[in-house]
Amino acid sequence: MKKVKAILSDYDGTLADQNGDIFPEVKNLIKKIQNKNVSFSLATGRAYYSSIRKVENELGIKGIHILHGGAMILDSVNNKILLLQSILSESVEKITNYFQAQKIIFSMETKNSVYVSEKVKGSLHYPDIINQAVGKYKNNEPILKMVIYAKANKLSEAQLNFHKKNLQNICPDISIHNLEYSNFFGSDITSEKATKHTGVLEFIKIRGLSPSEVVAIGDGHNDYPLFTACGFGIAMANAPKELKEIAGLIVPKVGDGGMIEALEYINNNLI
Repeated sequence: MKKVKAILSDYDGTLADQNGDIFPEVKNLIKKIQNKNVSFSLATGRAYYSSIRKVENELGIKGIHILHGGAMILDSVNNKILLLQSILSESVEKITNYFQAQKIIFSMETKNSVYVSEKVKGSLHYPDIINQAVGKYKNNEPILKMVIYAKANKLSEAQLNFHKKNLQNICPDISIHNLEYSNFFGSDITSEKATKHTGVLEFIKIRGLSPSEVVAIGDGHNDYPLFTACGFGIAMANAPKELKEIAGLIVPKVGDGGMIEALEYINNNLI
């Protein structure tokens, strides 16, 4: 592959551990890599208004990030949205009706807010921000992502997959990926045009890169489309089997220094 010019990293369970902590050595390695004209960006299911804004300032990684699982690309340096791919309003209505009929706790994300159907302690992505009630949602606001909270709904993996199949039948224009980290388990729902794969394709177009010049780092099911769009993938040891099968390198899980090992490998072998 060509010399790497960009790194795209997942956040939860990859860059940060279950407590949101990042090893101090990671910041030093990112700086060393940036000094070689290689950018470090995030490709995450999270919104910018979660902890991402704070983290990018702490690590010095302001730039172009893929957010909401691929539904948004943000240039945080210029505070400019470069891509916004929402779920069709008709599909949002169908999914919402299904959740309400099944009494499923869920959330909806816009570019500025999170709307939740019910407040449940410890069940939400963003406990540090104010979540609004779904009833306050106004239909003119594009929905970038919807989330099913398996733990809050007491759903097993089989039950979650049952609902995923039903939703896919109701709305063939959506993409659904399971996610699991710390004590969280559930599914992200985005437009079929908004995955980490489509996000990367737009990212490399914006940056004027080829896939072979981009390295992906991740640990989850929703990182599979990220890996398939990049020239080289580095998976954490706790990643699902299918992700590790397409990875060029497997490193320890994040709490055991996996991100440090990943960045050292990139710095020593791919730049």
